[in-house]
Amino acid sequence: MKAIIMNKEYFKEFTYSKRTIFYQEEYIDAKVIEIINWFLESFNSENTKQSYAKDLNDFFLFAFKSLELKIDSLHKITERVIILWKESLSDFSSASVARKLSSISSFLSFSRERGLVDKNVLELIKKPKIDKRGKTNCLTEEEILKLLEYAKKQFQISRSKTSRSYCVWRLRFTVMHVLFTVGMRAEELCELKIKDLENTGQSWRLHLITKGNVTHSPIIHPNTAQVLMNYKNEFRNNAAQEDYFLIRTQLSKNLTKLNRSSIFDMIKITAKESGILKDISPHSFRTSLATLLHLKGVPIIQIQRLLNHKSTATTSIYLRKSFEVSESATHKINFLE
Repeated sequence: MKAIIMNKEYFKEFTYSKRTIFYQEEYIDAKVIEIINWFLESFNSENTKQSYAKDLNDFFLFAFKSLELKIDSLHKITERVIILWKESLSDFSSASVARKLSSISSFLSFSRERGLVDKNVLELIKKPKIDKRGKTNCLTEEEILKLLEYAKKQFQISRSKTSRSYCVWRLRFTVMHVLFTVGMRAEELCELKIKDLENTGQSWRLHLITKGNVTHSPIIHPNTAQVLMNYKNEFRNNAAQEDYFLIRTQLSKNLTKLNRSSIFDMIKITAKESGILKDISPHSFRTSLATLLHLKGVPIIQIQRLLNHKSTATTSIYLRKSFEVSESATHKINFLE
């Protein structure tokens, strides 16, 4: 294996309630940790790295605590060990178990491709059946408007633009408006920089780095561009082009980058205060946009391009329409006018 400088911060201890925490070296061999970090460094998304790290940490900790097995070689990750771990996950949902198994499978496939193991034992193990329809709660057009109007009203009634209430609700409104009208992922919004908003003269674009480190530059609704510009002019007017567009604290010298957790909290708080009882997340805005555009007659191939999906069974039958479409899908959101 060629020498690689590893960033070992990604594979770290995770704090669990009601569980004894072991030091990594106590239950994972240093050589295995090096391979794990090599695997994690193959991903660009910080969220992906952390998700894989957590699942891998859980697996190795299970082997050590329940089976008294310290993994000092990848060859000790046998079919039996995986099956016993899978059986220990009975309290988790099928989707969670499938994700955890997928994490181990990805790690073993990575190792096999580099000649570190002969086979991926996960290929021999039956995966749990999951509902492929997905369980992300969609919002109706009325609920989207209710959320946006509530957030907008909260910063509008603030007595001062320097008040904490004004800054908090201005940020919440901006975040939810952009998530819905662009259909971007929360992590993509967190990574958005000042330079990524471009006025081409005829339209506005956002330049995003999406899953797989793929560049995506969707045309955005003029009102969305205006919302972003209003936020920039108020809070980020002196920011450099390489600075992050959205920050957690607006009037502080400590410019903390926005993160997925804070976006999740914004949405939960706004939904609760505005009277929306659905259990929604940042991804709800993305699925809601796709659903509403489809209901308004936007060709699915256009929606696929907007959301930057690689391919879907539901969009393949619309490929013949791709040459007929030239207008951005977001311009169909007439109720934002």
